[in-house]
Amino acid sequence: MGTLNIDVGKCIGCGKCVRMCLANNLEVVDKKVRETGKGCIRCGHCVSSCPRGALELAGEAEESPKSKGWLDGRLVSDSDLESLYSAMRGGRLEGRCWTRTLQGEELDRYVEDSMDILKKGASDLPIVGEWERWRERHDVLEPNPVIWEGKQVLFIFSETPDQALEASNRMMMRGFGMGIRGFHSNALMMAHKLDPERLDAYFPGIGAPMRMAFVIGHGRRLIEPVFKPLESVRKLFGR
Repeated sequence: MGTLNIDVGKCIGCGKCVRMCLANNLEVVDKKVRETGKGCIRCGHCVSSCPRGALELAGEAEESPKSKGWLDGRLVSDSDLESLYSAMRGGRLEGRCWTRTLQGEELDRYVEDSMDILKKGASDLPIVGEWERWRERHDVLEPNPVIWEGKQVLFIFSETPDQALEASNRMMMRGFGMGIRGFHSNALMMAHKLDPERLDAYFPGIGAPMRMAFVIGHGRRLIEPVFKPLESVRKLFGR
């Protein structure tokens, strides 16, 4: 059984998901996409890139975490961020991963630049239309459709995807105990893949590619964390 649910009736064989796949787990054969079996890392990039909604991660057809109001809008403090960073480094002062967190006006500019990139390079994505309609409404009480109630985005950079996955696993364990929740932003990652030079300007001195972008915040209520349950993450390393 595959990691993805693929609706071949909706698939048009455009190949966008293939180009977005970090694990080279997709290919187009006879104008339809299929998994290669090389090992899905469940990043969700293919799901967000499909213009026809033909893909979904198996077992995750339930309501999107972002729509449930799981974040309460509070900032994660500097000390709590440092605790997450330390967990991702495995307690070492230096490691194979680099982390940066954007917030406030700098994050607003980053999201604006990201959406400008998507409008130019992937205008058929649903998130682009949602963003445009949100901006037209100018409703200050309506959450930004890219980061929702989140006020910070934590970026992970590493030499290989597996290093980022290992770091994010540690972050999940630490964040769960601290009441910190979050979700991976496929939109921000896709924008970075389309124009890394423009967006890398926000992160001078980083010596590795961007691998993940987590919208983070404090959970609104006692619920199952948006971060993948630990057992699901462990499966990523059993490949």
